Amino acid sequence: LDASNSVAGGEQLLTTANAAILYELNSGSMVYSWNPDVMLDPSGMNKIMTALLALENGDPESTVTVTRTALSSLEIGALTAGLLADEEISLRDLLYCMMVGSANDAAAVIAEYIAGSQTTFVEMMNSRAKELGCTNTVFLNPSGLSQEGQYSTARDLAKITAAALEREDFCEYFSAEIYTVAATNKSPERQLVTTNFLASKETMSNFFDERVTGGKTGAFTTTDRSLICTAEGNDVRYLSVVMGAQGTRETTLSLFANFKETIALLDIGFGNYALRRLLTTDQVLERFSVTDGENDVAVASASEIYVMMPKEMENGKVSYRCIQNSSAIEAPLPSGQPVGTVQVWYDALCVAQADLVAMHSVGKEGENNLPLSTKAVSTDGESMKNTFLIIAIVVLTLGLILGTVITLRRSHGTKR
Repeated sequence: LDASNSVAGGEQLLTTANAAILYELNSGSMVYSWNPDVMLDPSGMNKIMTALLALENGDPESTVTVTRTALSSLEIGALTAGLLADEEISLRDLLYCMMVGSANDAAAVIAEYIAGSQTTFVEMMNSRAKELGCTNTVFLNPSGLSQEGQYSTARDLAKITAAALEREDFCEYFSAEIYTVAATNKSPERQLVTTNFLASKETMSNFFDERVTGGKTGAFTTTDRSLICTAEGNDVRYLSVVMGAQGTRETTLSLFANFKETIALLDIGFGNYALRRLLTTDQVLERFSVTDGENDVAVASASEIYVMMPKEMENGKVSYRCIQNSSAIEAPLPSGQPVGTVQVWYDALCVAQADLVAMHSVGKEGENNLPLSTKAVSTDGESMKNTFLIIAIVVLTLGLILGTVITLRRSHGTKR
């Protein structure tokens, strides 16, 4: 996600989005990026960080009491789940309200419950963002309601989402299409339907995309829309981020530019790129000299490298660059020791890198480098062989002597 260039190049491939990223999770490949570090309003995608912190610091089965303080922080007209003061509801159901129904009141209640106040929770949000390497993000509230001075980037939101997706419990909320919130002391059952129309046929079936496995929407205005989603197919698992897609009011459907732009982005990824293995761990890439070593060392990648590449990839454009960690590698050198970095290049683009490790051990020149344990086994083995040989000779000799004695006695007996 820190890649400065994407496999697809830097051209604007979408029509209206202010920023976009298409990232393949299995291989860690940045397939496409457009304005990935432009600071924009994150809108409802704040809720991804709120959910991550709730799961890291709370128990989904715990019961939460809704407070008037939490509800008073919401602006008029904000999308809510209709929570009421003194309502008792599980943290799990609050997470579904926030992630499926995009309820801003649920986000406020979660923040207060986890941190004691929304102010403290926002501090947690910004601290966690820094831990994840987000350098262009400032959160001011847990819900994503518009607030001056609040911003993030497509790259930072992708980092946060990728971290959250490593948790199975987060994926449960991120991928839910429909959910029924149990009745509480203040409300009957609530039926939730995802605001991500790509993942469900319930609201607007014409946007449904069977490749999509989850997502979270955001809307700064009625015509400035965002969407983070995941999609799978052909052993590929994409994370896409579309920010600030600009719709118009000409037709109802054009208001949902975030869905249109995400579909276009996924079409680019699935239609033009495929997962390719570019390096194996048994592939000798180079030989490095070893100071005071009995021989040079062959080096290889510490891990197999898979990269999303153009389906019409030209094998002749793939090259490897082996970079040694220091000016000298010294003996003794154990097998598997990291000695540098290998970069995989496709034409003029570095598409991946991994640790470079020694494929075999190298002892010091002029020394008996057989491991002590091996020497002991070898010596003991020779000793046992010699012992068996001596015993065999003794037994054979005794047998011959005994045979001779018996023969002589019989001979003497016959003469009598």
